[in-house]
Amino acid sequence: MFYSPTEAFNAYLSIPERMPENLPADSCQTINSITDILSDVDVFLFDAYGVLNVGGTAIEGAKQQIDKLRQAGKVVMVVTNAATQNKQQLFDKFARLGFDFSDQEIVNSREVLLQYMDLESDSRLGVITLPEFRLDIQRPCLYPEDSDFWQADEFLFLSGQAWNETLHQRFITELRRKPRTVWVGNSDLIAPLEDGVSQEPGSYTLTLPAELYNNVRCFGKPYAPIFEEALSRIKRSYGDLDPQRIAMIGDTLHTDILGGNAMGFKTVLVTQHGFLRGLDVAEHIAKSQITPHYQLASI
Repeated sequence: MFYSPTEAFNAYLSIPERMPENLPADSCQTINSITDILSDVDVFLFDAYGVLNVGGTAIEGAKQQIDKLRQAGKVVMVVTNAATQNKQQLFDKFARLGFDFSDQEIVNSREVLLQYMDLESDSRLGVITLPEFRLDIQRPCLYPEDSDFWQADEFLFLSGQAWNETLHQRFITELRRKPRTVWVGNSDLIAPLEDGVSQEPGSYTLTLPAELYNNVRCFGKPYAPIFEEALSRIKRSYGDLDPQRIAMIGDTLHTDILGGNAMGFKTVLVTQHGFLRGLDVAEHIAKSQITPHYQLASI
């Protein structure tokens, strides 16, 4: 299943019932810099891909903008659907990119999902991920290269890079033969790379046939659990905050903006580096009817 950005956008449009309720902003204001909204926002939640980095490259000026927010006394966090890597690996990745986020400032969908799973069960978990990112948990795990992978009692989908169309057609056949829960660590369809896009777990799972989707459990943006984890951390450190003083900044209408709007946050769409790069932004906002409060080219 390979999606271009336009194909991914159309795929999102075809499954509105599988997404949170669309609560669009009344209007969208164009701004030049993320610091333009300092007086309106206390907490800035940043998506990573397309906002802070593209693939393995930091976006020029992003680190300096984060520093300005910190200097203004603002709370800064990363809320990312990256599910292949564990927390330490993500921490190391951001450090290599030049960012200095603390452990508590990184909220990723993989750790949120694992909070919901029974990790001490004796039932076998079929984990779709790359060999270098295997899980270190008590529960017995099977991987795609294992001969008995298809006999797993549940599946956990963490990496699109570990999958292909042949495996996916077998996956559909096996789920029809024996329905099982499919946990999805990354509900993105695609993610921006330097020279194209990567196919993410959502491209294989959000679009499953209706009779199979009933057993899918999605985590990450746009779904509430990842935002609730961010809010829990904010509350522990800063107390209760008005959701309208929190901003979700991202590049994708159907994940960052839809999810942020549903939580009652302010939302900021970044257009130059990610999902919408090279596309007609106004047209895509109109087609999706997902309206952010603000948009800008780069933070």
